Amino acid sequence: MSDAVISSFTPKDRSFSSLSRVVSPDGRFVAYWDPIQSGPVLRVRSVLGGDARAVLTGRAGMSGNAFTWSSDSAGLVGALDNNCFGTCGGPLAAELWTVDLASGATEKIASGSIWLPVAWDRAAKLVAAGVTGEGGYLSGYDVIDLSHQPYAVHSTPFRPTVIGRLKASGDARHVFLSVSLERQPTSLAWWPIAEPEKRATVAFDGISAEWRPGTSEIWWLDGREPAGCMGELCAGTQLTSFNVTTGARSVVLRGRFGALLEGFRVDGTAAIISASGSVRTELTLIEIATGRMTGVSIGGFLAGAVRFR
Repeated sequence: MSDAVISSFTPKDRSFSSLSRVVSPDGRFVAYWDPIQSGPVLRVRSVLGGDARAVLTGRAGMSGNAFTWSSDSAGLVGALDNNCFGTCGGPLAAELWTVDLASGATEKIASGSIWLPVAWDRAAKLVAAGVTGEGGYLSGYDVIDLSHQPYAVHSTPFRPTVIGRLKASGDARHVFLSVSLERQPTSLAWWPIAEPEKRATVAFDGISAEWRPGTSEIWWLDGREPAGCMGELCAGTQLTSFNVTTGARSVVLRGRFGALLEGFRVDGTAAIISASGSVRTELTLIEIATGRMTGVSIGGFLAGAVRFR
């Protein structure tokens, strides 16, 4: 294992941009805003280095916000806004754009809300995004149908609003919503990407959840010790999976781990775990087939797993 720096970049953050999916699903590319304010530019580069290319440029007066990759790693969905969340004295300007990386084509597909892009299934011509605003609460979930124009936006409100995290499965067929707050019960729900009315809840005692690549499984660390903990000394004792297709739930591994499931190796063969708290620089890589664990130190937060070959 090497700690050599293959490639580096400095992402620019504002508002909800930290919720972006930076690394492509195939682990070969990263995307980031530079600059992010006043005429933002979304750039893409190989994880192996080389020059970045600009793929989306916002007009003056707009700023970049959250973005995500399409499930086939061939496109991006990005949100733009004018930084006017009800206190600027003027109207809100907010837009949602798609980028086709092969052709370079960009298209504004919706406007009027502060979106957190969740998924783009290019084959099904569907984009999914959470709706948020001042305070960061999720107030709804939108599905944009790109199969015919004008594009229809199907909105599902969240009542009450929630502080939570939306994430799509690798194939963009399902979405989950996880909620983890101090001194409140945690929760996990999922639904088919275009059918939020089919929302189903899962018994959940974790802090964070992730989709395992190449599967329909949601994984998390269950059995928190101390019970209900959220802070630095919190530990998980059961690596748990739930298959949304079959309904099967299983404890994959028992032990004492960090409480946060950070993600997976690109091919889904290993889980990446860290301790809870504000400093998550010591990771544990768990080989799923064997249970073998390897410690890894990083210099910041984990943005995602990449593929070098």
